[in-house]
Amino acid sequence: DAIVVLENISTHLERGEKPTEAAVHGTSEVGISVIASTLTMLCVFLPLTMVSGMAGIMFKQLGWIVSIIMIISTTAALTLVPMLCSRMLSNKPKNGKLHRAIFDNVEKFLNKISDGYAKIIGWCMNHRKTVIFSGLAIFVAVLVLLGPGVKSEYFPHSDEGRLTVSIELPVGTEQTVTGEFAKNFAARIKSEIPEIQVLQYRFGQASTDNVWGSMQSNGSYIISMNINLGSMEDRERSSSEIADIIRKDLREYPEVKKGTVSEGMGGVGGAASITLEIYGYDFDETDRVAKEIQGKMLDNENFTQVVLSRDDYTPEYQVDFDRTKLALNGLNSTTAAAAFSAAMNGSVGSYYREEGDEYNIRVIYDKKFRSSTQDIENIIVYTPAGKAVRIKDLGTVVEAKVPPTIERKNRERYITVTGIVATGHALSEAVAATNAIIKTTEIPNNITTDISGDFEDQQSMFLNLVVLMVLIIILVYMVMASQFESFMSPFVIMFSVPFAFTGVILGLWATNTALGVMAMIGIIILLGIVVKNGIVLIDYTILMRERGMSVIDASVTAARSRLRPILMTTLTTVLGMVPMAVGRGEGSELWRSLGMTVCWGLTISTLVTLVLIPTIYCSLATAQERRKAKKLAQTKG
Repeated sequence: DAIVVLENISTHLERGEKPTEAAVHGTSEVGISVIASTLTMLCVFLPLTMVSGMAGIMFKQLGWIVSIIMIISTTAALTLVPMLCSRMLSNKPKNGKLHRAIFDNVEKFLNKISDGYAKIIGWCMNHRKTVIFSGLAIFVAVLVLLGPGVKSEYFPHSDEGRLTVSIELPVGTEQTVTGEFAKNFAARIKSEIPEIQVLQYRFGQASTDNVWGSMQSNGSYIISMNINLGSMEDRERSSSEIADIIRKDLREYPEVKKGTVSEGMGGVGGAASITLEIYGYDFDETDRVAKEIQGKMLDNENFTQVVLSRDDYTPEYQVDFDRTKLALNGLNSTTAAAAFSAAMNGSVGSYYREEGDEYNIRVIYDKKFRSSTQDIENIIVYTPAGKAVRIKDLGTVVEAKVPPTIERKNRERYITVTGIVATGHALSEAVAATNAIIKTTEIPNNITTDISGDFEDQQSMFLNLVVLMVLIIILVYMVMASQFESFMSPFVIMFSVPFAFTGVILGLWATNTALGVMAMIGIIILLGIVVKNGIVLIDYTILMRERGMSVIDASVTAARSRLRPILMTTLTTVLGMVPMAVGRGEGSELWRSLGMTVCWGLTISTLVTLVLIPTIYCSLATAQERRKAKKLAQTKG
């Protein structure tokens, strides 16, 4: 805004006006366009402060900060800048030899660009249909040819230098064996990965007093590792490459039933994942389908790790009581089961107190009397009459395997297949691969599937952001219509928006970047930025028409006069975003797509709309004047 005001004041000074007069006239000429452009920016960023969900949590502060800065910046541009110009600038500046040697050539170069641009606009005024249809053809071609090839993601993957490894050995593995395996595996990856700065691991069953440990997955067969790789700037290999090395090592151990390697700290920026939910009541059928899909996903290049949510089945002894035999002995299934449980798991018979501490005295069968089916069959249950009856006289003891947990969602049993997206592949590619795998898998009619995980979160976020974009476009149009007191001028300016999308698609395709949430935020920012150039251009064109110029002359004059401030504002924005778009430091991955989106979208939109906006305005304004002239002639007739 300050650039537009300052450039217009400088133009009046070059015409010989006094500094005070130049400041007043120059500011008044562009004041409406500056206010309108600021209001359009507020229409973009203020709605971000009202968004709910994850988008609201992430971008609410951005919306408030930019809105406040824009209000202060516009106030300064319309008050402080004109005052400083009236005091510090002169209509007859005294320039030294060095200044002339440098800036005279720059001025000549800029004048040549302005003259050439004016000639282009003059040609466009006489070939309006050709220009408009060419612009439409460019938009459609990019949308149709390149649009379908753009990949999508949730959040960009960032290297946080943290890995979490979870290893599950066969159920029932003794704790000493688990500890030995953890020690050997930790030593192996330390020797293979010198980037490891800190490696911590834990294993075993949490005690009843360890509340935090009990809340996590634990057991005598489970190992958990936390690995710190340090800053990405201090190592050559990324955390994804190191994670793949650990995954490869885990696959070499046949005793590892499940091994997962997670990147990051569990927030945004970790490795993308696909979760396939398989719904069905029958355990055998859902297990078969899940394992078949798991195998196909592991063979697919889009996935580097695929795990099932259902753990190995736990072996257990079950007693199938005969109700007739129970009734003959004066027992029921509840009392018999309680007696059997007390023998196997023990029961608290009394307490031992010492120095204020109390300890449970648990009475349980000795291990050697409860280690086989025969031992369990010989467990004694006492009837109400005091008669001793063995379990084998009351029912049948069988060995069975059951899932450790039964997962349910919406009151339906289900199992999940979770695949980590491989480095170099996007979430959309993994989703397409998963759908293709589902089509080639024989799935019974009583089993249904659904893709969730990051894909579900992405779809929800994208839907919210698309709705926000539509509301922003409507608000921007309404604001411009109220400022220009016309529906036609804002309609012309809104043609800048489609070519912002054209630039974004070109940028995503050229840089092989996936469209994610951060890129969507960049598009939302573009909705406010790209219309600013059109506002400045159309507002000055209207001013020239009010001063008596024809539509064509006003369009050419405004285009030539406003070229310099439009290029200056575009360059300052693009150059300010370039460091973000090409950043390579720690955490830069998260913001790179936002910077790239703004740079490409604003550049392409500016280049196209500098030609297209004046041409469309000239066409519509000329048609409007013809209709007015025709109505006037009919009225006089």
